[in-house]
Amino acid sequence: MKIIKITLLAVLLSWSFTSIANSEAEAEAEKLMKIMDMDKVMNDSMSNMVDIQIQQQPTLAPFKSVMMKFFQKHMSWESLEFEFIYIYSQAFTAQELRELTAFYETPTGKKTIEKMPQLMAQGAQIGAARVQENMPELQAMIKEEAERLKKLSEQGN
Repeated sequence: MKIIKITLLAVLLSWSFTSIANSEAEAEAEKLMKIMDMDKVMNDSMSNMVDIQIQQQPTLAPFKSVMMKFFQKHMSWESLEFEFIYIYSQAFTAQELRELTAFYETPTGKKTIEKMPQLMAQGAQIGAARVQENMPELQAMIKEEAERLKKLSEQGN
């Protein structure tokens, strides 16, 4: 019975320490998100993403306001804040989050935050262009795989 009590006490203490560490990391993650201007970064990224979609599919242009409304509802900082804080607090210790915050408070860190939406949009455009340039290859690969799967299916029946 004494061993059970000691084991139970150890488990409860480890949960308490984990909870304290997680709340400290969550508090640091929240500070980091504020320093990084995540609300602005997310909104700029959403806008860039919609613009890229419209650029790739001009027929979507009349629906830009609808798309923005949808993304503001489901992809805005307000709707994702707690999940971002959670994933950052799981990925980094409180000390690491303090170090990241210190970096983003520097001139280089601030410039990184400022440039990130534009760089992400440019990267997305490069990726989309690369896929578009190589679309025939992808289509041929899909066709080949579909034929292979069809043959396998016919052999199995």
